[in-house]
Amino acid sequence: MPTTPDRALWVPCAGTVLEWGLRNPCPVAVSAHTHPRGRWWTVWCLTCGDPYTGYPAEIGDRHHHEDDAQHAARLHADDHEGEIRRFLASARHAETREKSGWTTRLYTLVAAASGEDPDAVVWRAGTGYRFIPAGARFGAKGRRMRRKVVELAIAAGFLLEQADGDVVATADGRAMLAIWWHHRADLAEPWPARHEPEALPPLPGGQEAARRREAARQRAVELERQATQSRTEFLRRREEAEQRHQAELAAKRQRLADEQAERERAERVRAGADIDLTWSAVGAGRWTVTGSGHDRHLEVTLNTTDFAADMYEIRENGHFISRHPYRHQADAAVRQMLADGVEIGERKPEPIPAPHTATPASHRCATSPAGRWHQAPPRPTSLRAQGWGTALRIAPARSLRRCLHRSPAARSAGRPSQRRSPVSGSQCACRSARSSTLLRNGPSVRGSAWTCYHCLR
Repeated sequence: MPTTPDRALWVPCAGTVLEWGLRNPCPVAVSAHTHPRGRWWTVWCLTCGDPYTGYPAEIGDRHHHEDDAQHAARLHADDHEGEIRRFLASARHAETREKSGWTTRLYTLVAAASGEDPDAVVWRAGTGYRFIPAGARFGAKGRRMRRKVVELAIAAGFLLEQADGDVVATADGRAMLAIWWHHRADLAEPWPARHEPEALPPLPGGQEAARRREAARQRAVELERQATQSRTEFLRRREEAEQRHQAELAAKRQRLADEQAERERAERVRAGADIDLTWSAVGAGRWTVTGSGHDRHLEVTLNTTDFAADMYEIRENGHFISRHPYRHQADAAVRQMLADGVEIGERKPEPIPAPHTATPASHRCATSPAGRWHQAPPRPTSLRAQGWGTALRIAPARSLRRCLHRSPAARSAGRPSQRRSPVSGSQCACRSARSSTLLRNGPSVRGSAWTCYHCLR
């Protein structure tokens, strides 16, 4: 294919360079000359010119017709092109002979199958091949040819086995014979038995090489088609996998949300968060609490006497259940008890309220804050946990047993000075014990300064 030179050739009178089939630019050009006496065309050749100055040489005589000039220029260019092509063909044939791997035995086999000698022939005989070389005598039986050599020539495209068993030379085989015709002396020796090559290279630019290129191109096209199909299938499966993964994630999120909602619902049911409470006041600091959907009645008392802070004490059927410092904690405890569904104790009929009577002023407890409705809590498991300070001092059990049989004066006389007996006439907040069984509270306890031993249990 002609190519444009890197630098335009200098031609006198701005001539036109011819085109030819070689890669290098054509050195032949045609230029026109105008003169008052007429017009003529001249053929120039750069190859035939001065190699030192680069000035082209004028080829032939001047032509008075342009067609004559173009014909003369084409003939001169063909001479140069033929010379170059012969040189290139010679170099290509030398390279082909060097890489062909042919031997004298293979050359003789292909020459016998080429058909130039009508007496020479190659055919298949049983499991092997026999051939009569060119120039053999008439009536020769031929000789056996190694099967591996014939198969190598057939695979390389130099021979072709026909349906009747005859083996003929192909166009590539005849071209290779022409390449080796003047260089038969350079052929290699025959291959030893079981040392034949694995394959022979085909003729460069021959039919077998073109067939292999076409087969390779078709394989490449098929591979590209398979790759495209594989990519399409991969993208489809990846999309399906991504959709399944997203669906699984959505299902998992929905399942976790449902489980969380179920846990929250179960927790609300367990804690009774949906139960509406009704607080009915029955006295100062006393309430009866009922819940929607439940027939139980719980009693809540605000105890402001026995502890450092006000405590809401919850009871059911006269049994102490718990105490809490804040109203919302008491609400949560009541809802929890109603949700548990386990009633504490047995119900008793509602007492008939007695007529109101004034309490005599001689009773000191009637006017004290502890004179309100009060029931002693059960014995705490830990004094510190129930709010009793470290300043609470409890008399030894032996002294308490003795106090039951001694008079107040004797008890005060026998008690050490650091454990002073209560003042005569003192009474516990529960009004169930006198000074014989009273113990002194610490300074951190409000209300009455004396507590009986039975209330501490």
